[in-house]
Amino acid sequence: FFFFRPMATLTQKLVADPTDVEVGGELGRSVYQPKLKPFSAPYLTIPEYLDDVLVALFGVVRIIIMIPFRIVFWPIEYMLTAKFVPPAEGHQAAVVSDVSGIAPCIEELRVRFRQGSTRSYQWRMNQLRGLRRMIVENEEELMKAYVSDLGKPKMDWFLEKSATLADLSHTTTHLHRLMQPEYRQTPLWMQPGSTKIIREPMGTVLIIGPYNYPLNLCVAPLAAALSAGCNVVLKPSEQMPAMSDFLAEYLPRYVDNDALAIVLGGIPETTALLDIKFDKILFTGSERVAKIIEKRVAGSLTPLCLELGGKAPVLIDSSANLRVAARRIVQTKFVNCGATCIAPDYILCEEKVHDKLVAELVSQVEKFYGPDASVSPDYAKVLNSAHMDRLSGYLDDALAKGAVNATPSVTPASDRFFPPTVLTSANMSMNVMKEEIFGPILPVISVGTIEEGLSQVLSMPAPLASYVFTERSYAKALVSTAAPSGATVVNDCAVHALSPDIPFGGRGPAGMGAYHGREGFLLFSHTNNN
Repeated sequence: FFFFRPMATLTQKLVADPTDVEVGGELGRSVYQPKLKPFSAPYLTIPEYLDDVLVALFGVVRIIIMIPFRIVFWPIEYMLTAKFVPPAEGHQAAVVSDVSGIAPCIEELRVRFRQGSTRSYQWRMNQLRGLRRMIVENEEELMKAYVSDLGKPKMDWFLEKSATLADLSHTTTHLHRLMQPEYRQTPLWMQPGSTKIIREPMGTVLIIGPYNYPLNLCVAPLAAALSAGCNVVLKPSEQMPAMSDFLAEYLPRYVDNDALAIVLGGIPETTALLDIKFDKILFTGSERVAKIIEKRVAGSLTPLCLELGGKAPVLIDSSANLRVAARRIVQTKFVNCGATCIAPDYILCEEKVHDKLVAELVSQVEKFYGPDASVSPDYAKVLNSAHMDRLSGYLDDALAKGAVNATPSVTPASDRFFPPTVLTSANMSMNVMKEEIFGPILPVISVGTIEEGLSQVLSMPAPLASYVFTERSYAKALVSTAAPSGATVVNDCAVHALSPDIPFGGRGPAGMGAYHGREGFLLFSHTNNN
């Protein structure tokens, strides 16, 4: 994925466009935009087989170039884990699986935090090294739990593992700098005094993980909280029993009891946790559950970070390279069977390229998953029957209201298999356009211009991400600055989430707060003026 996918645009000649401008957004919003761009298809057309050969060739070249860098940086990577000291017997993280044990366990964590054991640089680094070693040393067991719960292909596991390790490496590399006081300008009348900001840990925090990426969306926020000097109560998703059991068994071997307590269970245990006052809560999941949590903790004034989702739009104009656009949309939409919060949710494309785009989408679906996705080793399954019923309801409603299934499946939806589905002739009255799909259904709507498509996006709640495929600088700037979302990606999809150094988060119905990198450290830190 990391070597081959980014080279897709090199199937056309790359040129620098002097009219391109770097487009920024409001504070806390990230915009990803490649500095080089391909000629659009009318200038240069390359056969499909040659396209694959070039992608593979450039991938091999990149691997060869990376070999000396790996040799040089291997000692640094080794140092990230070599100094790890495992928890002593009796000092391992606690695991709680009944409601009665939750309150005493959290009170014990609070006592340890007040004793100051979590504040030192050495302690924080040891916990982060432990998280990394847990993944590296138990990869086979971790993958078995991952596949057992979700039936995901190995490539999905590889992507999640790689993103998690990258996040841990970035945090350990920059932790010392993040912990340093930040000096500010002191007014003349206050001198010879000085002014500085010290980042203090928030305290004991709660992290509630989701089911769709059970490793990354538990370990990445856990690493952010530990790097800030907090201790954590981690609640994995009860819908992932094998992954929850793995975390309960292996995390205590690598993280000590000053740092972490793990709570297993379902709604009763989560309700009991929300009845306890925490210094911060981070929840990743659906908007419906987030509203329940927000109401539950409203009286305690507990600060929240909510990582939700929304309907991520893709806007495509007539200047876009449709083959590259279709490939990148299909790859990010149908990975994990569509259960990704930043997956493209629907497409708004200019009417003049609608038919060509649909044809490319259908072609790419078959290229990725074959004529029958049910036998593809690269296609995941839906979580359970409730999600199957929800997705089937969306599809039946859309077809009844005039939508057309452009990718009819050889094997019908059954036994947690829901085929990758591209819908044409979709409209805003369909249920599939009113709610986040979170599944392998991709509606395509034709619009007159990209401005018209943007107007439809603005009429809907802000999503976690927005995507635009275009070669026009005006269209890039328009969508990047006008479309309200957590991030805007130009000529690609979802790649911003793989960068450990830019904030990941939404606004409004898509969530509040952000983490990854420096923002993750700041999320769990209190600014103390000194």
